[in-house]
Amino acid sequence: MPDPTQIKEHKSLKMTGDLLSVARTPNTQQLWIGSNDAKIYFVDLAVEKPEPTGMSGHTSYVSGLVLVDNVLISCGWDKKLIWWNLEKREPTRTVVAHQKWIRQLVASPDRQLIATVSDDMSCKLWDAKSGQIVRELRGHQPIIPRFDYPNKLYTCAFSPDGKLLAAADELCQVIVWDVGTGQVATRFEAAAFYKSDWDRNNHPWGGVRTMAFSPDGKRLALGGMQNTDVAIINGPGFVQIFDWAQGKSLHEYKLGTNLQFESVAFHPRTEWLLTASGGGATRMAFLGIESGKTIHEFDPKMQTFGLVLDEAAETIYTVGRERVVVWRLT
Repeated sequence: MPDPTQIKEHKSLKMTGDLLSVARTPNTQQLWIGSNDAKIYFVDLAVEKPEPTGMSGHTSYVSGLVLVDNVLISCGWDKKLIWWNLEKREPTRTVVAHQKWIRQLVASPDRQLIATVSDDMSCKLWDAKSGQIVRELRGHQPIIPRFDYPNKLYTCAFSPDGKLLAAADELCQVIVWDVGTGQVATRFEAAAFYKSDWDRNNHPWGGVRTMAFSPDGKRLALGGMQNTDVAIINGPGFVQIFDWAQGKSLHEYKLGTNLQFESVAFHPRTEWLLTASGGGATRMAFLGIESGKTIHEFDPKMQTFGLVLDEAAETIYTVGRERVVVWRLT
């Protein structure tokens, strides 16, 4: 069985700018990468000398990507969802999907639906093939209390069976909706992500930035920074695993200082959870799901904004500040 303590950098590719999102063509080393220069880059890391090629359609940050069959769907700061024909490398459909920045885009396990979350505080479900909106989901507070500070919806995730969709905001409120009905299945507060000392620390900077359901659907992992200081940037990287149905925290992990986790991914057999920081200090860590302890942590030498695992969870692809890296577990 591959050992996460023996992770090694297998290959890296230098690029320019911040690489914010990534999707992978199944059973290949082909990546689609969203950048802060408004382009989407294709790169095949199986070739000896990979050469990224760009596609234009967005006007600013490309913050989310998913593949549905042979169609790529992207979202960004420009409020747009764009469907791409990958053979012709051109847009086939563009939808102004939200009123503000679309922070994340995810696909349901059966690839029939996609979900988006935005700074306009809405979560929307879309038909992945037609581009038609299926349902709009709301429930998070638009303003953080007392200080009239705008809230933000950073992240969402489908459950493995596709029946539930969870989303979390800067105030660390988590809502889980029933996808079929749009009704709230549960909601809870991940209060440990910040210290509610409103006289000194007047907003929960960072909040929950990333989330993922466990493969059995019973647990929900949340990642970000634990805001414990009036300076709002000095907290440790923080991950919590919840029994989401009960709103009960099962494990907490604190790593380093002045770092913010922006990516989490479960091993497909729930052996570990992988997390990587995109803000502040640079860190990647494998976390024990049952033990509640850190299995292995290391410095990847770059801020990481997105990651994907291969089918066997033996190869990890990360994108971030000016680099793409392929990691292998031996």
